[in-house]
Amino acid sequence: VDDEALFKRLYFVQNAEGTGLAPFDCFLALRGLKTMALRVDRAQQNAIAIASYLRQHKLVTKVYYATSDDHPDRELHLSQATGGGCVVCFTTGDTELSKHVVSATKLFSITVSFGSVHSLISCPCDMSHASIPAEVRASRDFPEDIVRVCVGVEDPRDLVADFEQAFASYRSFSLGGMKIT
Repeated sequence: VDDEALFKRLYFVQNAEGTGLAPFDCFLALRGLKTMALRVDRAQQNAIAIASYLRQHKLVTKVYYATSDDHPDRELHLSQATGGGCVVCFTTGDTELSKHVVSATKLFSITVSFGSVHSLISCPCDMSHASIPAEVRASRDFPEDIVRVCVGVEDPRDLVADFEQAFASYRSFSLGGMKIT
């Protein structure tokens, strides 16, 4: 830049915030921003479909989605956002079942990340929240069997079918102390 004052301001920001992006990285960021609304809308529509499916499933005990009628912070959320977002959580009442569903899905990547166009899934108590002692999680009403899903832009029918096969593949139950599969 030819302006010394502008140079100093830019240098300060770069120094304080980290290295500026290379031109190609700027191009990629701008390109991504242009389609962000479409991707967020699609992921949010898919999240609504997944939450609806999970609410009907016999092995799911509770569904957490920000704009669900039964969500305790629904009104607060809606005062700050225009939709429920793409994160859906659910419980099964059985930590082994929850872990099985997470590991048996084929379209969902197991990770604690958020915001991908691909659907992601995790068991927070074994992953992102594992460093919090179980008694602290319990004191904060954080279920050990909770599954967190960050829904992507795939076809929602494929995501539902993936959950169906994951739930269906869990056939273990206990009979008189004997594990049957």
